[in-house]
Amino acid sequence: MIRSRFSFPARASQRVALCGLLAVAGLHPTAGMAQTPDSTRPDGTELELSASGTVQAPPDELTATFTAEAQADTAAAAQAQLNALISKAIAATAHTDGLVINAESYFVHHDEGDVHQNRKPQWVARQGLRLTAADGKVLLPLVGRIQAENLALTRLDWSLSRTRRAELTRKAETLALEDMQARAQAAAATLKLRVASIRSVALEEQNFPRPMPMMMMARMAPADAAAPEAPTGQQDVTATVRATVILKP
Repeated sequence: MIRSRFSFPARASQRVALCGLLAVAGLHPTAGMAQTPDSTRPDGTELELSASGTVQAPPDELTATFTAEAQADTAAAAQAQLNALISKAIAATAHTDGLVINAESYFVHHDEGDVHQNRKPQWVARQGLRLTAADGKVLLPLVGRIQAENLALTRLDWSLSRTRRAELTRKAETLALEDMQARAQAAAATLKLRVASIRSVALEEQNFPRPMPMMMMARMAPADAAAPEAPTGQQDVTATVRATVILKP
């Protein structure tokens, strides 16, 4: 009986404390998640779109590509003749300003010949020569002279120089970005929304301008032959932009 009287207040105290905790929990049912961000809350409508911009300009660089070939009974003799051909061709370009000269791949192989065609075995040496100028008036008069040195003209191309292409690409990118902004605004207006932000933007050059091949001349030409004509045309430089735009009410 004595133990009962002294233990009863202790159990009552525990029940009071427990009721207090339950009351607190009932007043704050989400207290444990109060600082957790709501990851399901939408941050707007995503609009993915692409746009492009194009600029036109005449090419500003002319390139003539030649091939020199020599044949002999020995590899050394074929190479010596080829080196002489290339040296004469380069000498023909002396005192020409604004010209870039590049000697290209050097190739030597043995031709087994063909008895049926009365072609004896021999060594063949071959090398390419590329001349580039910003002005056709500088390069075109040289074409006939180099052909006269027994080199074959294989290509004559107009193209955009690296500097000019970079300049045009920046202009095309500006047009593409402006187009993207206009399309985003138009889409937002149609959906009764507004452009809140741009989440991502990717720029890329499209349709890399290719060289414009000109009509080839004959394999051989006299030294006093008239210079070939290489009319220019317009080249397109296009840039594309891809973006993700956030629209909100």
